[in-house]
Amino acid sequence: MKKRFSIIMALTALLAFVIPNSSFAGIGGPTSYKYSTYSANNVKLNVIQTSPGNIQLKALNLSANLENTSNIGINGGFFSNQVEETTGMKKTHNIAINNGKPVIGTDKAGNNGWYNSGNQGTIIWDAKNGKFLFKVLNNGWEVNKAVGHNSYWAQGGVSMSLGSTSWKDTITKEKLPNPDGKVQRTAMVYSGTGIYLIVTDTKCTAEAFRAAIQQYFGIKDGSPKNDVNGIFLDGSGSSQMRAYDNNNKLINIKGDSRALHQIVTVTP
Repeated sequence: MKKRFSIIMALTALLAFVIPNSSFAGIGGPTSYKYSTYSANNVKLNVIQTSPGNIQLKALNLSANLENTSNIGINGGFFSNQVEETTGMKKTHNIAINNGKPVIGTDKAGNNGWYNSGNQGTIIWDAKNGKFLFKVLNNGWEVNKAVGHNSYWAQGGVSMSLGSTSWKDTITKEKLPNPDGKVQRTAMVYSGTGIYLIVTDTKCTAEAFRAAIQQYFGIKDGSPKNDVNGIFLDGSGSSQMRAYDNNNKLINIKGDSRALHQIVTVTP
């Protein structure tokens, strides 16, 4: 019996060694995500890689910047300082919906996370069916119709059209602000069943940022991958990230430290 027990224990130890850890943990580092960097063509990408089930969209309503919160994540959709007359709330210009509810909590007023600024790229995580959807949509009712249930999150922005040769026409149609300016930039990309939150502290054009992301995922224009796509989120001084690396060092990309309307967060 003792010999049999010893064999079982040895097999268990062997399996533990050969089966990789499914978490994102490094030694002493975070357990629900992995932070890394990647450089291509003089653009440095700061990347948070996590599982879509760890994502939650939140509203800050211009009350704070990301640095001065306890959240792990990046800035979210585009926004302005205008006040919605019917609610007295500031305006966000992109879809940000958790389980059928916009981040501000009502779908009756415009620009509260229920609407994009026209038809724009939207990443949807269909939690019920365990898959991503990429749609060009205008509002949350269209999201609900595309998904068919309320077990999802949806984040809108401007389509990156990864792998498409007509991506410049798309960003013009979806009205990406300042595409040719050299500013910091933010993106959300999915690949397979993973989600990547990406911020560059390199001041660059949208084309250079997108090219670095395509290189990171091994994509070239004219050769898209069916399971990889992304959206531009707000950039310039709004480009912010807060995370810890695998040595528990705090990474703070501050933009110009402006207060944010909406953020994309990773649960611990």
